[in-house]
Amino acid sequence: MSNCRHIDPSPQSANIKRDLLNPTIICRPREYLETPLQLSVVASYLNKLRFKEQINERVTWDSKQWKYSPGILAQLLVLLPFVSANKKVSLSRIHEAYAGIDLELLVGEPIDPATLNDDMFGRVLDRIFEVGCSSLFSSIALSVRLTFNLPENFILHSDTTSHVLYGDYECDAGEKPHIKITPGYSKQKRDDLNQIMTGAVTDGDGLILYSKVLDGNTADCSYNNLVIDQLREIFGDGFKKYKYIADSKLLNKYNVEKLFKGSHPIQFISRIPENFHKKLAEKARNLAFAEDNWTYLGPCCSRPGKTSTEYWSYAITESIYGHPCTIHVYRSSEREQFIEKKVDKAKDELKSLLQELEKREFACEPDALAEKERFLKEHLKSLIYPELVLVCKEEVKRPVGRPAKNPKPHKIIRSWKIQTVDIKRNEEIIEKRKRKAATFSLLTNIPQEEMGSADVLITYKGQGKVEQNFKILKEPLMAATIFLEKDTRIAALMTMLYFSALLHGILRLLTHIELEKLSEPPRINSNNRPLIRPTSDTMIWLLSLFRIRTSKEGYEIFTVVSNRRDQAPLLLKLTQFDINFIGPC
Repeated sequence: MSNCRHIDPSPQSANIKRDLLNPTIICRPREYLETPLQLSVVASYLNKLRFKEQINERVTWDSKQWKYSPGILAQLLVLLPFVSANKKVSLSRIHEAYAGIDLELLVGEPIDPATLNDDMFGRVLDRIFEVGCSSLFSSIALSVRLTFNLPENFILHSDTTSHVLYGDYECDAGEKPHIKITPGYSKQKRDDLNQIMTGAVTDGDGLILYSKVLDGNTADCSYNNLVIDQLREIFGDGFKKYKYIADSKLLNKYNVEKLFKGSHPIQFISRIPENFHKKLAEKARNLAFAEDNWTYLGPCCSRPGKTSTEYWSYAITESIYGHPCTIHVYRSSEREQFIEKKVDKAKDELKSLLQELEKREFACEPDALAEKERFLKEHLKSLIYPELVLVCKEEVKRPVGRPAKNPKPHKIIRSWKIQTVDIKRNEEIIEKRKRKAATFSLLTNIPQEEMGSADVLITYKGQGKVEQNFKILKEPLMAATIFLEKDTRIAALMTMLYFSALLHGILRLLTHIELEKLSEPPRINSNNRPLIRPTSDTMIWLLSLFRIRTSKEGYEIFTVVSNRRDQAPLLLKLTQFDINFIGPC
């Protein structure tokens, strides 16, 4: 490590410009190293999980051939997104990202960042892929609750997302790709970019338990079919204790049969798509409104500072492919108001169209009548429609010049215009739209006496927790876009990034647990605001305001933000930081 500064060799003012352009550079060794506090905290989590040791035990490697063990290199990859709290870190410049940082503090062994290179990390990614990315991830992720003494959670949220790739990925002749990198309809609304998919399963607290790298054109229904088998293998007989939550792509005949397969069917909750099982959602919705026997659930799933949406529910039992299930139909106050806003917007748009229509003149009545009918037909099934009439305008045209002794009769020229009488609401269509927009249906095989409509809704709404992990994965600090030469290395890198996302979850959950123990939230957020259920990004930002300075005398935590100097002990307590899990072994 070195601390370099520019030295002006000549004190003469006339030579200042020349010397600045051609300075002499003298490098002097630093007497200390500075490590961002957030790096030390997440590194302590990895060390507590024995991340390095588990990697080294599973991959094939020869200590005589490796300068640093696979576990060390893998840990540096997982920690990389946490190096900076406000800018992207390039994988190709990893040695620069770690310059000036005490890596011995993070991984337990003295490492000179200048010796890190692409070949090292490429080789460790190859070895990680060989042992199986998903199995490696799950074996470590499933130990989190035991390691951090967290209570059990038997909710599983499952979903997929896309990742944009750049560059060409060509296999050697005769070699099949392990991951198909193909154009697909990504979240960026671009179907011309190469992509892969990944799937993830989190528990009810948002901790990732399983991840899978998928082909770029993998359908969600195929992913759900695959992951059900994988989870059965991971949990064994214990899978019967879990509840599997997924979006509407879970529901097709093949997947439903698989969920009910065996002596212990998998309990599930999923949203019913409109075309599933002979329009089941529409039939349930119509029955709910026909009977009009809704159960008021009140505000549900509200967020701090947000207006709570009220819900009503209606539950019916139904046999789905020969299996007993419950359909929970929900009606939302927020969505009903949304349709009314669409009515107002449609009215404004229609007024604009009518203004243009009323400017037109027609030379004959049939043309005007045809245009009127065309316009009415176009808005026949709209939320609102106009009431129109034809107006005839007569203009007397006199002959040019002086009147003759026997003047010709005046010529009468007629034209027709369309006028608006009124704009009316199409109440039947509005009501139908309201019913469809304001309601949605969830299908489950969990008995109502075990989980009522309110709990089913709250559990399903937890899907946002897996989506939050996807958001973290796609932050510029992690993997907004990816480029590597091999599809196998991409799969391994995505697994390392999923470990980084898992650390985000651990940091967030531990902080929430510690905050609940306090009588009131501490005012350490930005602008002296109280810290209430902070995201992992908020905690990383707070931690990034501090550094650990390492010298021969030991460790020292400091900050350049004067009003935060006394906050370090509280932050370390909130994040359950254990100094015994950093530094040399």
